Amino acid sequence: MNNDIRNALLDLFSVCLEVNGAGRYHAHMSYAGHVDCVTVYVLPADTDYQAKDYEHSFWHDVYVDEQDFRPSTLIVSNIAELAGKVSEFLLPAQEEAA
Repeated sequence: MNNDIRNALLDLFSVCLEVNGAGRYHAHMSYAGHVDCVTVYVLPADTDYQAKDYEHSFWHDVYVDEQDFRPSTLIVSNIAELAGKVSEFLLPAQEEAA
């Protein structure tokens, strides 16, 4: 994994932290090293995690392994697009604060 991909992942993690800090949603981010995949999902902050039937507001995976068909520029672009989608969960909290 090159530095551009690492930096994009750090940016994505920062967005998840911002979403969590805003208080309306919980953004979860995980990495599966055996397949080089990052998963991000978002749930409302009042989700009952003990319930088995809760629904995700958002769920997306992105593979971060560099291969011939998946160059690092495409991976960085996919991570940035994912960060943009997760950051949309900041808008309700920002509108509420205004």
